[in-house]
Amino acid sequence: MDLPLRRPTAALRRTLGWVQLILAVGVVLAAVVLGHLVQSRVEARAAGTTARQEVVTPTAESSVTGGGATGDGSLAALGTLLVGATLVACIGTVGRRRLDDSESDRWASDWARVEPVWSGRVTEGF
Repeated sequence: MDLPLRRPTAALRRTLGWVQLILAVGVVLAAVVLGHLVQSRVEARAAGTTARQEVVTPTAESSVTGGGATGDGSLAALGTLLVGATLVACIGTVGRRRLDDSESDRWASDWARVEPVWSGRVTEGF
């Protein structure tokens, strides 16, 4: 069924929305995985540092606490989330702008064909 008032790029806009949604979910998953990875590496480094420090100086305390590892993991996850969200938004903006430009060009060419007849300047050959 042909819908004359429907935008010709409606299917592409819907696809772009789905792509943005999938990319956003991927960004969130990447941020969570990266946060856990950074946290585990910082905790492992802290555990290794503590073992070495006890050999050198038994009174030395760990330079990284559990809260520090959690903070580092959270910052890595937040940074990944912000950068990823910015990229997803940019992809959506560029995609929609290109779709709008193609619709505008199509509308201008259609209007150039219809306007002379509509305004009464040309009555023959439509």
